[in-house]
Amino acid sequence: MHSSSPVTHGNPKATANPVASPVMRSGAANGSADVQSVVQSNPQDGRKVHPSAPEQEMIALRTAATMAARQFKLLWHPLLTGIAASPDRDVAAQCIVTQIAERLPDHTVRLGWGIRGGDAERGGRLSRLLDSRLGWLGADNSIYQSLKSRLEKNPTPEELKAIVRWESANLVVELIPKKSQDAGADQETGVDPNAANSNAANRSGVESFGRIWIRPPQGDNTVLKRFAEMLPKEAVDATATVFFSRPASGQLGRIASVLSRWWSKRGTFGIAALLVLMLACIPVSYRIPAAATVTAMNSRRVAAPIDATLLVAHVQPGDRVSKGDPLIELDGRPLRIELEAITSEIAEATKDEDIGLASGQIAQAQLAGLKRKSLSRRRELITRRLSQLIVTSPIDGVVIQGDLQHSLGTPLEIGQTLLEIAPNGSLEVELEIPEVEIGFVEHNAPVEFYFPAVGRTDFRSQIGSIWPSATIRDDENVFIAKTPMPTMDERVSVDHDMFLEPETPMFVSQQMTNDETSATELRVGMRGEAVVLGPTRPWVWKWVRVPLRKIGWVVGW
Repeated sequence: MHSSSPVTHGNPKATANPVASPVMRSGAANGSADVQSVVQSNPQDGRKVHPSAPEQEMIALRTAATMAARQFKLLWHPLLTGIAASPDRDVAAQCIVTQIAERLPDHTVRLGWGIRGGDAERGGRLSRLLDSRLGWLGADNSIYQSLKSRLEKNPTPEELKAIVRWESANLVVELIPKKSQDAGADQETGVDPNAANSNAANRSGVESFGRIWIRPPQGDNTVLKRFAEMLPKEAVDATATVFFSRPASGQLGRIASVLSRWWSKRGTFGIAALLVLMLACIPVSYRIPAAATVTAMNSRRVAAPIDATLLVAHVQPGDRVSKGDPLIELDGRPLRIELEAITSEIAEATKDEDIGLASGQIAQAQLAGLKRKSLSRRRELITRRLSQLIVTSPIDGVVIQGDLQHSLGTPLEIGQTLLEIAPNGSLEVELEIPEVEIGFVEHNAPVEFYFPAVGRTDFRSQIGSIWPSATIRDDENVFIAKTPMPTMDERVSVDHDMFLEPETPMFVSQQMTNDETSATELRVGMRGEAVVLGPTRPWVWKWVRVPLRKIGWVVGW
């Protein structure tokens, strides 16, 4: 078959092919019944009377009319009704593709439409493409690009004349709406005369057009040839007219068609960029994230005063202690034994000194006196160490670190840390501020905290002090900032959105009972997140500051 050959319509004999389709077979059966009734219409002599040529022609016309009526009832009537009832052109396209796919279940049906110039001999631009198997195809799809390139080519004279034609084994149906319709035709097809259709585009020098591609399965176009014989030009024209009478986009089709004449992609991109720029330039407080850790303010560490063995531990973490309360006891038996030995040596040295003085041996007496003085100093040192065997609390507070119950009998070294005591009602938060953000942190800057361990509780404070030098924490170079925090006993009976700034910053909890804010216990060592509020800057400044600085450094600006 020719690559682009038209399909002949209007031949009754071709249309009455009894093997064309179920609809055609039904019409052919009715025609055979009419012929049989004419042949057996002579009851006098019982002989069969064959119809004359005019009667046979009338029977053929009646059969063709019956088949055409059945075709319209089964295919075109539901198709046109569904298109006319569609709210917009997209739904109408789905109706067309679905109806044809139901008639040709193993075939691939594609419907595309677009616009082209007023000169019909010029190619067009594809706007939308619907596939019966793949659905809506976008501009990045290979099928869309292939069909788009075909439509952009100038059509041949044969293609302009043929509404239904063949391209290789594929059937192509052109959908070209009529440029003028009367109100009576609109009422018969159920078309809204006020709908925004493609004919309005003719006034601007462009017109709408559509095309249906039907591909048979595995190159077998026998069924497709029979279907092509059921496509009269009048029905195709009516389908195109009703289809393009649908609004381009629902009820807003008229507005969209008007705006599409002057609205351009450049204007859309410009307005979108302006909106993004306006949002990016909204001034907000520069938020600096930091890691937060609850620590004890002015805590004291208790170390082993001498080298000895741990004998008794009187406290454990969580115990409250007062100044002077015993904390631990050390084993003093080795010191007492040494003290007794030194005492005896001192007595012996004193005796030698007295003997030397009595016998006139001055040098021997002086040596004995020096030995006695040295032993006396050692005795004083041991006596002082014996007084340190009971380690007492240096301050009033709470033991926050040091569980020695499992270390009894362990030898201790002088200076070894044993316990840590935090003073009562004295907590602070330690912030780890990245070095790249330290330039935007000022003294008394507001700080917001969140500690997952205490639930939905908001903490607010201010920067109290900042270390002048950086330190390494978790393999990162950070600056340490200190912020005071309230004690466990303080409560604030205010709304959780209120921010108080007393001399000592307090916290506000969102868990309120009986119009009172519940105090949440903060414990040393709790980790959370903090946000330091810096100077006011545009919202996008946080994201572009570092990249712009690096680019400026590279280009020398």
